Amino acid sequence: MLEMQKIATRGMAYLVLSTFCLCASGYDKFFDSIGVSYKPWDHHVPEIMFAMMYILSIVLCFAVGVMLSYHLYGISWGETTVEAQDHDEYRKKAKARNEEFVNSYDVGKKKNLAFFFNLGDSGYSLWTLILPLRINPYTDGFSWARRDGYERHQGIRQGEELTDEEDDDV
Repeated sequence: MLEMQKIATRGMAYLVLSTFCLCASGYDKFFDSIGVSYKPWDHHVPEIMFAMMYILSIVLCFAVGVMLSYHLYGISWGETTVEAQDHDEYRKKAKARNEEFVNSYDVGKKKNLAFFFNLGDSGYSLWTLILPLRINPYTDGFSWARRDGYERHQGIRQGEELTDEEDDDV
């Protein structure tokens, strides 16, 4: 599941980058296509089609950019979208008992991002984000990095978890 989130996040980043480049490099042609400038349109694509594609690129860049920033925000806090909803409930339960909820998987914003993109202690560089290299993750998929001294979330008691643990005997 985490590997699919990595693929989706990288795909969103590439889509935002490509649509931004199209918007930044084609704005003068957009103005030509809608008739703001008085240059003749000598391209194979009709003016209205280019204008529609350009506007769609702007909308996609903005919408996917917002979605990408939301995902990166969640990753920096060490939680998935489902966990974010669960953690809100845990915070409410802990606050009702005058306790504080602490996410045991949140190891700090920079480290969370480094673990997610395999950049941290693994020795890989930022080039691994750009180049399509196959890199082994830091985890085996069953155990994940936690805060020092935490084996479980603080502020939540046994049996209050919203998601069930997987049964080993299935």
